[in-house]
Amino acid sequence: MEFQKLVKIYEQLESISSGNEIRRILSEFFKEVPIEDIGIVSYLTLGKLGSEFESIILGIAEKSVLKAIGACGGVSINKVKEVMRKKGDVGLTAEELLENKPQTLIPVGKLTIHEFIHTLHKMASMSGNGSQERKEKALVGMLQKVTPTGAKYVTRVVLGTLRMGVGEMSVLDSLAIAFTGEKKNKQFLEKAFNICPDVGEIAVTLARDGLQGLEKINVKIGRPIRMMLAQRISSLDEVSKKMPGVVAVEGKYDGERVQVHKKGEEVMLFSRRLDTITSQFPDLVKYVQEHITKDCIIEGEILAIDENGKPRPFQTLMQRRRKYDIEKFIKEVPVQLKVFELLYSDGVYMNKPYGERVAKLRDIISKNKHVMVADHMETENVEDIDAFFHKMLNDGYEGIMIKSLSGEYQAGTRGWNWIKWKKEYVHEMSDNFDLVIVGAFHGKGKRSGVYGALLCAVYDSSSDRYLTLCKVGTGLTDEVLAELPKRLKKYESKNKPINVVVKKEMIPDVWFEPEVVIEVLAAEVTKSPFHTAGVALRFPRFITFRDDKKSDQATTLIEVKEMA
Repeated sequence: MEFQKLVKIYEQLESISSGNEIRRILSEFFKEVPIEDIGIVSYLTLGKLGSEFESIILGIAEKSVLKAIGACGGVSINKVKEVMRKKGDVGLTAEELLENKPQTLIPVGKLTIHEFIHTLHKMASMSGNGSQERKEKALVGMLQKVTPTGAKYVTRVVLGTLRMGVGEMSVLDSLAIAFTGEKKNKQFLEKAFNICPDVGEIAVTLARDGLQGLEKINVKIGRPIRMMLAQRISSLDEVSKKMPGVVAVEGKYDGERVQVHKKGEEVMLFSRRLDTITSQFPDLVKYVQEHITKDCIIEGEILAIDENGKPRPFQTLMQRRRKYDIEKFIKEVPVQLKVFELLYSDGVYMNKPYGERVAKLRDIISKNKHVMVADHMETENVEDIDAFFHKMLNDGYEGIMIKSLSGEYQAGTRGWNWIKWKKEYVHEMSDNFDLVIVGAFHGKGKRSGVYGALLCAVYDSSSDRYLTLCKVGTGLTDEVLAELPKRLKKYESKNKPINVVVKKEMIPDVWFEPEVVIEVLAAEVTKSPFHTAGVALRFPRFITFRDDKKSDQATTLIEVKEMA
């Protein structure tokens, strides 16, 4: 398929704000796409080069893209920068400057999506001296083969700034409509996607083999599974209503959740976002090789610990999320893995009862101080649960997880087989929320020159949209205020993002694509005529950035409404 066909769809999607219309256009388009192209088209529609866990990083700087535009258009870099300042967008800059690009002596043909994705993968593999120049040259070669409008989207994909408001759930909806005729069949696609979070593979399997093919997709070591999420309660007394009888109670830790895949001596680590983080924790890889006796897929929490094995703050652990000086930080920030789930070992375990899963965990982990099963007890007495909760707090942990002994591991789902209970829930403030920044308001007085407040949203999984919930101005220290522009700059948008829904009373001074997640503490949830969530937070306070979460892993509209 020619890349230009994709460009025509991009142009349509960019001008539409209706989620249903986006799904209609995409589903009609998917019907026309050859089976051998449907996987690539699915990735590119999301502005991606492959699945999330493949972690394909082009590593090309914006200035290199601008130089490629200049080279292709036969204009100076100063002229490119001038247009860039005016347009504020690399794609629009490319579109304008390549309107009258010089003709090549030898016809270069037209860019196909296969050539496009192959070239991008090849660029991602380039490293070392001269790699930026080689990437520029490859980009120039593609820009010569596309229209000015095509150049707009080529450069946006290259820089990861496509942002048409199309998320994974919208693509799954559209695939369901295209290949089964029914949007309701999306549930089968999502079930497969939860254990195979690769939209390209889901698309190819569905187009080739139908819904029956999706049923054959199974757990595979080396390919992450979307992580299960926990429900909330307002009082421990609710536990017996949600989970009658004896329950398991585990420690809840202030670390980084990780999914560990082990096959022979090979160990792979995946974050909550499904990013590959193996290279950042070579010491943990060694511990897993030494102390886990079977091929398996397990989940746990990576904790930073002191010389006595006591937990250190989450911010300390985040020093380990780096590409350089890893050996130095292994010594300065040693880690420990608290394992709380078994998803695979000699077959799929996630569908077995929790009691059976945790028993098998104890069998495959040899006793040591680096990798261990999470703190655990079983009871039906709420007083025992409360006592264990306070013991975890005294030990320096975050709280507890309450689990149904008969419950399955529900991949990608927030089900009642898990309940979380944290220290924040029993303070004067009722709960914490993971919210997505979608806008900012300019500061006044002491905050003149910086952002005075952030417009934050929840994720509505049913529409794949972000609905505003509150303005956050409290808790923003001078350090955070200084950091915000740096974090948010790459997501700044001249117009309201397509997948954000806001009322006129809450129009911010600056818009942001919904990418950055923050943790917010609030007193209660109240009804609101001004926020599109229909509710708002009372006295919201910024706590920290949640770099471990993608925007569609933020607190959902359903969760918030259950608290109102």
